[in-house]
Amino acid sequence: MVLKLEYGVKKDLLIRYLEEIKTLSEDLSKDINDDVDYEIQKLAQNQFNIAVVGQFKRGKSTFINAMLKDRIVPMAIIPLTSIVTIIKYGKQFKITVVFNDETQKEIPHHMLEEYATERGNPKNEKGVKHISIEYPSDFLKKGITLIDTPGVGSVFQHNTDITYNFLPKLDAAIFLFTIDSPVAQSELDFLKDVSKRAVKIFFLLNKTDYAEKNDIKEALDFTKRILLENLETPNIKIYSISAKIALEAGLENHKSKWENSGFPEFIADLEEFISSEKGNALLTSVCKSALGLISQLKFTAELELKAVTTPLDELNEKISSLKKEFQKIEEEERDILHVFDGETKEILGKLQYNYENFKTNNYKILETDLEQQFKENINLPTKEFIENTRNYITDETLNLIDSWRKKELKELAEASEKITGKLSQKIESIISELQHLTADIFDIKFEGFLRIKGFKQAGYFYYNMEPEKSFLMPNPLSVARFLPQSMAKKVVKNHLRQWLQQQFDRQCGRVRYDISQRMNLTFNNYADYLKNIIRETKENILKSLEKAAEIMKHGESSTEEKVKKLKNIIMEIKKLEKNINQIMLQI
Repeated sequence: MVLKLEYGVKKDLLIRYLEEIKTLSEDLSKDINDDVDYEIQKLAQNQFNIAVVGQFKRGKSTFINAMLKDRIVPMAIIPLTSIVTIIKYGKQFKITVVFNDETQKEIPHHMLEEYATERGNPKNEKGVKHISIEYPSDFLKKGITLIDTPGVGSVFQHNTDITYNFLPKLDAAIFLFTIDSPVAQSELDFLKDVSKRAVKIFFLLNKTDYAEKNDIKEALDFTKRILLENLETPNIKIYSISAKIALEAGLENHKSKWENSGFPEFIADLEEFISSEKGNALLTSVCKSALGLISQLKFTAELELKAVTTPLDELNEKISSLKKEFQKIEEEERDILHVFDGETKEILGKLQYNYENFKTNNYKILETDLEQQFKENINLPTKEFIENTRNYITDETLNLIDSWRKKELKELAEASEKITGKLSQKIESIISELQHLTADIFDIKFEGFLRIKGFKQAGYFYYNMEPEKSFLMPNPLSVARFLPQSMAKKVVKNHLRQWLQQQFDRQCGRVRYDISQRMNLTFNNYADYLKNIIRETKENILKSLEKAAEIMKHGESSTEEKVKKLKNIIMEIKKLEKNINQIMLQI
C-alpha cells in the first residue's frame, strides 16, 4: 500500500529532488542550473504562474487590468506590450524593472510604458529582461502570479521570441481569442506549444461587446470546432467575455456592467481551479520540468560512462568513426539548407511579381478616384481644397497599400510556414540521427529531450506619408496665392497629381523593400538557429567523449575513479527519476 502524501510533503520532497539534480549537474551540465533554480523558487514561494497569452491585439493587457480592476499595465490598439510583465501580490504598489545584466530599477507607474512597450522601448533597446509588479490584489494574494506576455504573430518578431522563451515558466494559461478574428493558424501553432507546458488552459473569446448574440454563438462554435480538431483535449470550454466592459465595471464598481461582461462565470471557475487544483497543477508542472532535465543529465552521464569504460584505442576509433558519420550528416544538412535557400528565393520572387501587378492595377484606380475628388471639392477655397485633397490622397493610398500588404503577408506567412515546417522536421531528424547514432555506437539508451522552436516572422513596419523635400517642386499653396482662382486650381491639381504618384511609388517601394528584407532576415536567422542546434549537439557529444579519452590517458586509477563517480551519478539520477514519477502518480 502506497501512503498518500500531503501537498506540503510532496512540495518539500520535490524541492529536495531539484536540489539534488543541481548537485548532480555540477559534473555534467551546469547550463541547466538556472532552470533548476527557477523551479525551486517557484515551489518555495508557492508561486503559480498564469500567463495571459495569444496573438497580438487580442486585448491581453486590458484583460489583466480587468482582472485587477485597475489600469495597471499599458493598453493600446497597436501591438504594444514588448516585455514580459510579472504581476504578483504585494502590500504596496511597486514596479521594478529587471535588466538583462540582472541590475534592477524601481520606477513610478507613469514610467512603465517607457520600459514595457514597443513605443517606449523599441526592440527592447533598453535591455529589459522582465518587469516585476507588486500589487495589493486579493486575487494575487492566493499565490497567483499573472504574466502579461507580448502578442505572438505581430510584425514585432522579438515580441514573439520573448513570449516563446517564457513558455517553460508557465503553469497554466489564459488563452485569448477575439470575436472579430476567432482563430489564426499562428495561434494554433502557438497553442500547441502552450498545451505541452500548461497543466490547465482557459479559453476566452474577448471583445464580444462588438457583436450580436447570434454572431457570438457562431464564433464560439467555430472556435470550439477548430480547437477540438487541433488539440488532444476532449472537453473544451470557451468563455464569452468583454475585458473592456469588465474593466469599466471594476473602475466604476458597476454591478450590472460586471454581470454583462461575462467575467463572473470565468472568475468562478478560475477561483474553483485555484482553490482545488492549483497546488497539484503546480506540482505537475514542476515534475514535468524536472523529468526533462533528468533526461538530459542521464544521456550525458551514460555516454561518458560508456566512453570511459571503452578501451582507449577502441574509444578513439569510435570517436573517429562518429566524426566521419557526422561529416556525412553535414553533407545532408548542406543539401537540405540549399533546397531551403531555393524555396525562399522562390517565395521572394513571387512577392516581386505580386508587387508589380499591384502597382500597375491600382495606380489607375487612385488616379480615377482623385479626379472625382477634384470635381466634388472644386468650389472650396484653394487652401481648403489642397488640405482636403492631400488628406484624401494620404488616406486612400495608405488604405489601398495596407490592404494589399495584409493580404501579401498572410500569403507569405502560409508559404513560409510550409517550407520552414519541412526544414525544421528535417533538421529535427538530423539531430535525432546524431543522438541515436551516438547511442547506438556506445550502446546506451536514448530518450529525446529536444524541441525545436517554430518559425515566426521578423521585423517591424511603419508608414511615412510626409512629402519628399524638393526644391524643384515648391509648395503649391505658396505659388497659388499669387494667381487668379481658376489658374491657381489648375496649378494645385497638377501638383497634387504629381504628389499622388510620388507618394504611391514611394510607399509601395517601402512596403515591398520592408517585407522583402524582413522575410530574408527571418529565413536567414531561422536557418542559422537550426544550424547552431546541430553544431551544439555535435559539440556536446564530442566534448563528453573527448573528456573521457583525456581521463583515460591519465591512467587506470583516474579512470576507475571516474567510472565509480559516473555510476553513482547514474544511480542517483535513476533514483530521482523514480521518486519524481512517484510524486506524479500521487497528484
